[in-house]
Amino acid sequence: MDLRQLQTLLVVAEVGSLKKASERLRIVETALSRQIRLLEAEFRTPLFRRHGRGLTPTEAGRHLIERAQPILASLDQLKAEMQSSHEAIAGKVAVGIPWLLLDTLSTRLATGFMPRHPAVNIRLVGGVSTQLQRMLQAGDLDVALFFDRKATPGPPLRPLFSERLLLAGDRSRDYRLDRPLPFSHLADVSLALPDTSESFRRHLEALARERGMSLDVRFEVGALQALRTLAANGLAHVFVSLHAVRADLESGKLSAAPIDDPPIVRTLMLGLSGDRRPSRAARHLADVLGEEIAAMVSASSFLIAD
Repeated sequence: MDLRQLQTLLVVAEVGSLKKASERLRIVETALSRQIRLLEAEFRTPLFRRHGRGLTPTEAGRHLIERAQPILASLDQLKAEMQSSHEAIAGKVAVGIPWLLLDTLSTRLATGFMPRHPAVNIRLVGGVSTQLQRMLQAGDLDVALFFDRKATPGPPLRPLFSERLLLAGDRSRDYRLDRPLPFSHLADVSLALPDTSESFRRHLEALARERGMSLDVRFEVGALQALRTLAANGLAHVFVSLHAVRADLESGKLSAAPIDDPPIVRTLMLGLSGDRRPSRAARHLADVLGEEIAAMVSASSFLIAD
C-alpha cells in the first residue's frame, strides 16, 4: 500500500466511477483499476461493489476511506507547513467565532490580517459557544473563540478575559450599569434564554434552584437580534454582553444592569484544535485574534469582571 493508491481510493469513492476519477487525476483507467485491485489483494477483501452505475464502497472500503482521509489530510498539512516554513505564511484556516463577535472580528481580519497575509485562506464559522467548542474538539475548526462559564486553561486553550453579563429590559425599566440588581430580581421578570443545551442556561437555573427560586422562561432564543428585539419591546428580559447593546443603551432603546450576589460571569476562551498539530497559519491567526480581543477590552467594549 502506498499514498498514490490511497489517493486513488478516495477519489474513486468520491466520484463513483473509474472514468470520472481518470478525468480528475489525469491517469488512464487501467492504471487506476490496477491500483484498486492491488489494494484489494493486499487486504484480501473487495473495497468496491461494481455495478452498472459505477463503483460503491463496501463496508471494508468505507472503513479504509475513513481511516485514510485524516492521514492524507495530515500529510497535505505537513507539505504546506514545510513549504511555508521558508516562505510567507500560507494555507487554509477554519475559524469559529461567536455570533456576538463575528461582525467585528471578520471586519478586523479582512482589513488587517488578510492584506498582510494574502496566501492565507480563512473560513469563518459563526455559531453559539457550545457548537464551536464541540467543532474545535472534533477537529472541524483549527481555531475557535467561545464563551465558557469557567476559565479552564489547557495546552490548546487560554482564557482572554472574563466579563459580567447584563440583564437588559426595555427603557421604562430605567436600569443602570452603576446600579447592580440582586439575583432575586430574576424571579420578578419574564426571561428569554438559550435552550437547555447551553451551559449558561443550566448554570442560571442551578443558581435559581439553590435559592429556592424558579425562572419564568417565556422564550428560548439564541439569536442576538431576536433577544434585543424582545427586550426593546418589553416582552422579555435577556442576558447580554455590553458589547452587544452599547448602542441600544446610548440611544435609550434598552436599559441594562449587572446582577449581584452572585455576579453572572463568563470567560472568552481561545482554542487551537487538539486533534492535530496546528499549522503555522493557524497559530499566527490565533495570536492575531488574541491581540484584537485585547484591543477591544482596552476600548471598554466589555464590562470586565473583577
